[in-house]
Formats: sequence, structure tokens, C-alpha cells
Amino acid sequence: MKKNIIIVICVILVIILFGIMLFNKEKEIDNTRIDKTEFEHSTIYDEDGNLLYDISKSKEIEGTIENTTIQGIVELNHNGYIYIFNGQHFGEYGLEMKEYTRANIDDKKQECIDYYTSKKYDTSYIQEGDIIICTGDLIKYKYTMGNNDFDTRDNSIIVLKSKDYDAIKKETINNEKTVITTVVDYYNTSGEIYIKYDISDKEYNLPFALKFKITDDTEIIGNIERGSKIKVQYQNLNVPLNELELKSIEVISDNEM
Repeated sequence: MKKNIIIVICVILVIILFGIMLFNKEKEIDNTRIDKTEFEHSTIYDEDGNLLYDISKSKEIEGTIENTTIQGIVELNHNGYIYIFNGQHFGEYGLEMKEYTRANIDDKKQECIDYYTSKKYDTSYIQEGDIIICTGDLIKYKYTMGNNDFDTRDNSIIVLKSKDYDAIKKETINNEKTVITTVVDYYNTSGEIYIKYDISDKEYNLPFALKFKITDDTEIIGNIERGSKIKVQYQNLNVPLNELELKSIEVISDNEM
């Protein structure tokens, strides 16, 4: 009799435990459905009420540009696709540049060709920070905040490795006497300035940007504004790019260019 009571109690406990687990599972599913529903109806409007982003229409094609060449800085090469950004990131701050394109590219193990050596690889050669240049069809979507798909078709992808790109940047900086740069953003209160360097190598334009902090020791000649053309000098060129400090900034006029 005592044994039967123990068995009954055990069965009841198992049923209760199973019920609790089932309840929690259903709750998780409901939460997922709620979150997904909210996400599917996510929209963003500008200050004039114009629709900028609508995830429910994220695959509504705006147009396709066929047989075009794009380039972008690789942010991700993972899980079957390659994502390139149309500029650079500085922490949470993203600086877009017209020379680059934002796009998702399917990883089909396309042939990749090194920019300098012309050696051939597959897409595992592509890493974050590299620049890739490819030809194919650019598919642009409505209401997606600039995201596009890019079909490389059967074309090879040219890969400029980040270390080689850094060497180009360093060479540009060392040639400070002849380089004219552009202020793409300037925050007077914080002293932060973002400078774009327009450079070309081979047949491609490969601009880059650097962020600096203007201090009391920085000599400023002229009135700095967004879009200003400037000449800059650095405190010490024998440091990594991200450690460069500005010695002086001189705003130049169109007549001086």
C-alpha cells in the first residue's frame, strides 16, 4: 500500500512538471509571435511623414542596375553571404562615401583575385576590412534604408586586402605636402573632425576617412566648415594611423587648389 502511494505521488509530480514545462514553452512561442509581429510592422518615417523604412515591404524591388561595377568595405563574411558597407564606421558613427556601395552578396565560392598579386582564391580569402570590387547586377529595394542585393553572376571578385589598403593610406598621409583633403564632418563643441582623403590607385578611386580631435595645440588657419578643402600637418608621422594627431589645419580657397 505504501509503495502504491509513493508511485501515485511520483506520477502526479511528473504530470505537474510536464505541465509547467509545456506552459513555459507556449509562453515562449507567444512571445516570439508578438515580437515577430511587432518587427514585421516596423516602420520609420522622416520628419515630413515620408516613409523611409518598412520591413513588410523590404523585398519590394525599386530597380535593377545591370552589368555595373561596385566596391565596398567588407563588414561581414559569414554564414553564406558577404556584406559590404558604403563607407566606414567609427564606433556608432557611420560615415558614408559615394564611391562605395552598401550591398549583400551571396557567397557562391566565387573566384577572387588579389588586387596586387593577381593570385586567385575563393571567397574564404575575403576578410573584414578588405575592399572588394565586383561586377554584376545591383538590385535596389524600396524602404530598406539603403540595403541592396548584388549578384556577381559569373564574374570574379577583386580583393584589396586591408593591410595593403592601410599601406596606401599611410603613403597618402606621408605625402602631406601635396594632398588636399576634405572636411566631411566637424563638431565644434566636441572638437571632433572627420577628414576624407580622395585617392586613386590603378583605375579605382579608393577614398578613406580619419577621425581627429582638435586640441588647443592645433593651429587653425581659416574657418572650418563641413565641405571645406584643407591642408593638414601632423604632430608625428611615425605612429599608426589611428594615433595620428593634428598639428595644423589650413582652409584653402578654390583659387589655391
